[in-house]
Amino acid sequence: MKHPETRLTAWYKQLPTGTLQFVIFLAIAAFVIPYGINFIAGPEGFGDKITLKAQMRDAFGLTKGTGVTVRGVDVGTVSKVTVSGDGEAADITMVLRGDVRIPKDSYMQVTMATMAGIQSVDIIPESATGPYLTSGDTVSAPADRQPQQMDSLIADAATVLRSIGDGTLATVGDEIYTALGNNEKTLTTLLSNGSQLASLVRRSAPMLRGLLGEWLPVLDAMSENTASFERGMTTAATFTDQLDAQQPVFVYLLDRSPKGLDHARTLFDKYRGTFGGVLANLTVVEPIISDRQPALATGLKTIPRGMKDLRSIVKNGRADFSLIATQGPVCLFDDEPRSSIGDLDVASPDVTRYCPPGNGYAQRGAVNAPRPNDLGTSTWTRPGRASGPPVVDDPVLVPNGAELLDWWRKLEERAKNGN
Repeated sequence: MKHPETRLTAWYKQLPTGTLQFVIFLAIAAFVIPYGINFIAGPEGFGDKITLKAQMRDAFGLTKGTGVTVRGVDVGTVSKVTVSGDGEAADITMVLRGDVRIPKDSYMQVTMATMAGIQSVDIIPESATGPYLTSGDTVSAPADRQPQQMDSLIADAATVLRSIGDGTLATVGDEIYTALGNNEKTLTTLLSNGSQLASLVRRSAPMLRGLLGEWLPVLDAMSENTASFERGMTTAATFTDQLDAQQPVFVYLLDRSPKGLDHARTLFDKYRGTFGGVLANLTVVEPIISDRQPALATGLKTIPRGMKDLRSIVKNGRADFSLIATQGPVCLFDDEPRSSIGDLDVASPDVTRYCPPGNGYAQRGAVNAPRPNDLGTSTWTRPGRASGPPVVDDPVLVPNGAELLDWWRKLEERAKNGN
């Protein structure tokens, strides 16, 4: 019986010269050629394709062959970039794999794929569900969602560097090198993480854009109130200096605070029931005060005016009182009982009587204060009537004793002088 290796060797030797090499070539080509086509033609080299269009006012240097990604995955390339018919925009055509499902609410961004400035088109879906874009559809490319491009960043950086000056820039570089501890490895690590930072900023661009949009009105308001802002900062600095000057006091308070807090806790524990009753009573008092807010407001306005009028009667260190002999009509109740002389019994108030508002009434008292929702007026059933002459513009003033004495002295002096 022949060994299997002997039969295999015999079969191998029976093949024509070069046949084995050809078979090996075909096997390698079966793997290499598709990979090469995929590398050259892109992800859309095989299978179905879809064509998407976009229009931008600035194409940011996009060219044919620029890669297209969806959520960071390569799905196609840019096949054509032309100027629109009206010459005001750039028409962009992209060829993508047919199996890619892109929601219609997606938008397109031209991003920087590498730190060398190589552009890339990134399609960013706003949702994960359909409807989806089909071949021939247009993807929106809003200008306000396009990231800052490398050329503009370099131009802005150059402007900033020119404004700083050579000497200041050298000083900043020396300070940064000193801050890094003269460690080149640390600086290398920071630079190598730059691409990760750029990627993070790109993913967070919508959120950052929203934050900047909210802060712009604040910055505008601050720029319009620069003087006030500077005064506020100066005041804050002064306050900080005062706090620093009072540091020993704060240290003392912090040392004594634990003991004081223990005493306070003991006090609250001891009078917990009393505090609860006070708080419960406040819940009853609060609506009463709230309902009488108009009356309290009237009192706060009129009491200061009354005190001012009261001060006006003081003349030469004495209170000058005068009796008005004529006044306006008053409210009178015809059936009001009169108490006899010497009757000291306390009479119960008659809550059914009230004085209706009228022209010229000289009514006083709390009954005339504003009432919330006509509070307490439900029992008013017996109105009084107006009694007395109407109000006059020049009332008769009865002089007081001091005025009569002064008048009598002047009369005597005139009699002595023969006047």
